[in-house]
Amino acid sequence: MAEKQNQKGKFSTNLLNDQQKEDFLFVQKRVQQLQLSRVNHYGVNLDDLWSDADKDYIPHRLKTKGRRLVPTDETKGWRGQQQIVGSEDWQSDTYQSNPFIKIQTALSILVDQNPSGVFTPTSKKYEATTEIIRQLYQRSWEYAKSKQQLKLFVFNIAKYGWAIARTYPLRITRKVKVLTEIDTEDPSNNKYETKEVVEYNDIFRENIDPRNAWIDDMAKPNNPFTLRDWCWRKVYDMQSAEDEFGKYKNWKYVQQGGTVTETIQAQRKSAYKEFKTEDLVEVVFYESRLKDLFMVVANGVPLVIEPLPVSDANGVKKLSCWQSYWQLRHGESPYGVGIYEAIRFDQALLDRFRNMSIDQLTLSIYKMFFYTGTDTLTDTGDIRIRPGVGKQVLNPKDIKWLEVPGPGREAVEWLDRLRKDVDEGSGIGDPLLGIVTGKTAFEIAQAKEGALKRLKTPLENILDALDTEGYITISLIQLLYSIPETYKITDPELINDYLQEIEGDSDLYERDEEGGFTAKLFPEFPLNLEEDQKGNLVETESTRFFRVKPGLLQWEGIINIESQSILSTSRQVEKALNLEMYNILIPLLSNDPLLYAKVAKDIVKMYDKDPRDILPDLWLQEPKEMQAQIQEAQPLIIPQEQANVAQGAQTIVPRTQGAASPQSLIGQITSRLTKPFRV
Repeated sequence: MAEKQNQKGKFSTNLLNDQQKEDFLFVQKRVQQLQLSRVNHYGVNLDDLWSDADKDYIPHRLKTKGRRLVPTDETKGWRGQQQIVGSEDWQSDTYQSNPFIKIQTALSILVDQNPSGVFTPTSKKYEATTEIIRQLYQRSWEYAKSKQQLKLFVFNIAKYGWAIARTYPLRITRKVKVLTEIDTEDPSNNKYETKEVVEYNDIFRENIDPRNAWIDDMAKPNNPFTLRDWCWRKVYDMQSAEDEFGKYKNWKYVQQGGTVTETIQAQRKSAYKEFKTEDLVEVVFYESRLKDLFMVVANGVPLVIEPLPVSDANGVKKLSCWQSYWQLRHGESPYGVGIYEAIRFDQALLDRFRNMSIDQLTLSIYKMFFYTGTDTLTDTGDIRIRPGVGKQVLNPKDIKWLEVPGPGREAVEWLDRLRKDVDEGSGIGDPLLGIVTGKTAFEIAQAKEGALKRLKTPLENILDALDTEGYITISLIQLLYSIPETYKITDPELINDYLQEIEGDSDLYERDEEGGFTAKLFPEFPLNLEEDQKGNLVETESTRFFRVKPGLLQWEGIINIESQSILSTSRQVEKALNLEMYNILIPLLSNDPLLYAKVAKDIVKMYDKDPRDILPDLWLQEPKEMQAQIQEAQPLIIPQEQANVAQGAQTIVPRTQGAASPQSLIGQITSRLTKPFRV
């Protein structure tokens, strides 16, 4: 590898055309601007702050090498502190790992499932394809195992106050040797065939370390239109970099190491892990909506200079990133305040008083003493305060013990007060930690529901990021799944077999002017879909393989990710809310559906449920269809002659067997109490 590296030539911008050279010089300057914008962000060096968060997040002792002591200087908010806690080897230096506990608790609450949402088409012509788009979105999360990446995203947003991830098409191929013939007597004679296999080829989501990503310095919170560009960096070993980027023509100029990598690691060594190898390549990626530019630079050598690959149905270019914040830092800042930053000073104060109380308790158990004697302890005659330490004397009567009181009531009260301050600062209190005693199940449910309100803003910010991600995913679905794999077929028998198999579908083949036959294979997925009487694709309980053709991917609409779809469900809270919903809903079902169907649907949606899972089929119909079914179900008076009943009697006969009484409707809905709800 070293000889190969030495043979590489040196890259020059003269190898680029004028437009490429202009774009490359612009990106070099722009990346530096983006990186410097975080050095002094409203008076805070965000990279240093996030490094402190890394150090304090991991449970540790305060004076352990590589860990900070309790803050003592003005930069950390302390003045006039007389003594560094833990300076003596007997003194307590324990750290109460509240950042670890609070962040992990938030993570366990906020992410438990893959996201799902409501897909609302912007016009009637997209109603037929709404369901297939929704299911393809859902499938992409399940197939890519993206929930774990979402967990990392929420972990970063809780810890640092800001998180960023990207959604992009990923294709991984490998050359492998496949066994074709086996020699049972002499396995060394086994024959292999080299093949290229596809390990993954679909939409992928990747969480990015916040310190390795930089967004537009003019971006505003909750305003995606202000995010014009961004960049991110990755560090590869030389072999991995060559596997991924070796196909580009400028790769031959890439040298391992490089000034950019060395400079960044030297400046911010504490922010990055130390690599054991020097065989490194730093790759910087850049995307810009305004310039319609995507660039990849490896150790200063541009490998890719091309337009942004992703756009929506109207051709509007999209960045691949989705990002958000925990709590608002500033009205003009996209970088938020995380749990660590919110509690770090209260945490330092808690650690100080907690360790002081432990030290006092230690001294009250292992008492100091004074004595009179002829020997001098030190040059000054002072005693060094150490629990249980003394000096042998001839007369025990000369020893006088110093009674040190243990931590009093005031110390305990202040420790409790400081713990509450940490809880209030983080928004993660006892109810969310599962510490609620002496109450009924319903009261516990109410307490947890109230505690979750503190996480309402972070949850909404996460959902905003997922909404953005949803539009990126749909754009990629429409782009990737509409491109078929093509195969030339010359054998007439195979052509006939293929045409019979596809039932002559013209979307799945084409013939050229010379009679050549090309089969077009679009992706096929297992989906819960079928076509209704109107030609719309609707959800079904059964799963079948569905071939996705370009016409089925035409969709425009609004995506709203539901909060309950990602949250960790509390059985107690869910049970209480379900009972409340049914107590309101069931009395409505004895009334006219024409008057109360919309109200019933709104009530179900208020509880984040799907009306299709709760309400009877009649109540789900449009008003005109509902009216028709009700009229068909009206009773008809039949004369007694036709009914062959007693004279003067009349029989009420329904026109259709599909009619249902109010009691049967109530029975339908109550019977579903034991069924699981849609996820």
